[in-house]
Amino acid sequence: MTAQPDDTTRTRQAARGSEEPAWHVLDETADVRFLPSGLPLALRWRGGLWQVIGEPVSWSSSSSWRKPATTPPDGLGGPSALEGQSRMLTTRFWRFQAQTGPASPVLEFDMSADPRWGHWRLRRVAGIDGF
Repeated sequence: MTAQPDDTTRTRQAARGSEEPAWHVLDETADVRFLPSGLPLALRWRGGLWQVIGEPVSWSSSSSWRKPATTPPDGLGGPSALEGQSRMLTTRFWRFQAQTGPASPVLEFDMSADPRWGHWRLRRVAGIDGF
């Protein structure tokens, strides 16, 4: 398991007296485009195309997921053949800053992809001038 990135930049900003942007928790499907290298390129969100700027940060988290037990066919009784099976699931995360154009505000996005969903989810957004 790779640890979530720390917020040292924000800590340094707070120490200098600048206001730390507030995170807004979301849970929305997100359309993310990636470069061939695997880095995020752009995010389509709420009618805008947000282009990634700066250096994106990634991490992952793994956990065990147990399949629910099923009833044996024809009521034969006894434990199911699927009962007790589990597998590891790895959730991938990206944090990046993006903007819609050179004069637009810069927002910071946290995204995640859980293999059970099959798509990316927007988890948190922070903005310097509010959101």
